[in-house]
Amino acid sequence: MGGRIKRGEGTLIGDAGEFAVMSELLKQGIMAALAPRNAPWFDILATNGQRTVRIRVKTKSVEYDGWQWNVRKDGAIFSNLSADGDFVVAVDLAGVGQPNRYFIMPTRTVDRWLKDDFAHWVKEPGVRGKPHDPSNKRRILWWRKFGERMTAYRASMTHRQTLAVIVLRRTGRTKGTHEYDG
Repeated sequence: MGGRIKRGEGTLIGDAGEFAVMSELLKQGIMAALAPRNAPWFDILATNGQRTVRIRVKTKSVEYDGWQWNVRKDGAIFSNLSADGDFVVAVDLAGVGQPNRYFIMPTRTVDRWLKDDFAHWVKEPGVRGKPHDPSNKRRILWWRKFGERMTAYRASMTHRQTLAVIVLRRTGRTKGTHEYDG
């Protein structure tokens, strides 16, 4: 891992991403609340009074190319995964004075991408033909691999596709395309 993580700033980076998402939701008139630190099911609960969604925030700093998760003891990447109203907001934390990038994706989509990518990685030979370790617990959503797919989920905070509109209108169901209520 790059720079800031090794310097012990991982918690600060994660907090910055969660607070950035909270700020955007609150600015847009959405009631949002942070879950207790390290809550297993979500980081933010957001509602517009008619619909409530769970948001799992994953943040990366500018020095790093991917968002990383660790597999749980039960083998799952995400706890209590729901088919509706369950989102990952991947935050690409920019440098000071630069705008962050937000990618709002149904958690089931991210779960499928990570599982498929890991299955492919395990089958591919590693350095000097040595097999990859199937018990590896890291799952990484690499920008260089998934950036094109993720771009379809990018939220622009200055246009109609704001974080609040996307999160509270997207159904979260994954059928290959983005689905919206209403």
